[in-house]
Amino acid sequence: MAKQKNIQQQEGLVKLLMYILGQRPDEFGLYPDAGGFVAVKNLMAALHDEDGWRGLREAQVAMLANLPGGESLFEIAEGKMRLRPEMASSPPPAPPIGPLPGTLYLPLKPSAWPVISERGLFPKAGEAAVLLWRDREQALKIGRRQSPQPVVAAIKTGPALSGGTLFRPYSELLWLTGRVEARFLAGPPTPPKEETPSRGAKDDKTTALPGSFYLETPSPEVHRGKKKGKHGDAPDWKNQIRRDRRRHGE
Repeated sequence: MAKQKNIQQQEGLVKLLMYILGQRPDEFGLYPDAGGFVAVKNLMAALHDEDGWRGLREAQVAMLANLPGGESLFEIAEGKMRLRPEMASSPPPAPPIGPLPGTLYLPLKPSAWPVISERGLFPKAGEAAVLLWRDREQALKIGRRQSPQPVVAAIKTGPALSGGTLFRPYSELLWLTGRVEARFLAGPPTPPKEETPSRGAKDDKTTALPGSFYLETPSPEVHRGKKKGKHGDAPDWKNQIRRDRRRHGE
C-alpha cells in the first residue's frame, strides 16, 4: 500500500514538473534562462508554495533527473534543472505589445529597496532581465520566498515607457525589462539617511569660537594615604618647617 502511494506521488510530481518547466513556469513565479533551465533553489521554493508539496526534499526532485538508462525526462546541471528540450513547449505564446499593463510589480527584500529607490532598477548579476509581474498578489507571494515581509515596488509603465524604458512580454503574467530609472518606481518611504559627523569633530563639544573657552568642572582633590597628626593634610614642606621649629625651640 505504501509502495503504491509512493509511486502515485512520484507520478504526480513528474506531471507537475513537466507543467512547470515545460509549459507555464511563469504561473509559479519562474523564468527559465536561454537554455530552459531554472535554478533548483527557486524551483523548490515554488514547489513548497503548492499544497501537498511543502515537505518535498531536493533529493526527491534530483532523483527524477538521475534515472538509470537515460530514461529521465529532466536534466540537472550546475544547480539548475530543465525539462529535456524535446519535451518542452515553453515559453508560452506571448501577448501582443499593445496591452501593456498600466502598473507592473516587483518583489524585493526590504534591505534592497532603499538602494533601488535611489539608484534605479537593474538586472541582478548573471540574470538577463528584471522580472515584473502583472498581479501584485503574485509578486507578493514570490517575494515571501525570500523575505517574510517583502517590499513590492510598483512601476507606472506609461511614464516609464515615455522615459525610454523598454518592456518585453514573456506571458500575460510576466514582463521583462532591462532597466527602470528610480523616478518611475513607487514603494514605501525609506528612512532618512544618518548624517556622518565630519572628521576630527568631537562628540561632546562644539567647535569653539575665537576667544571662547570651555568651562570644565574641576576634579575633587583626592588625599591618599593615612593622615598623621594635627597637620596631616598640610603639604610636606610646611610639615617639615614645623618640625624644624619645634626641634630648635622656636
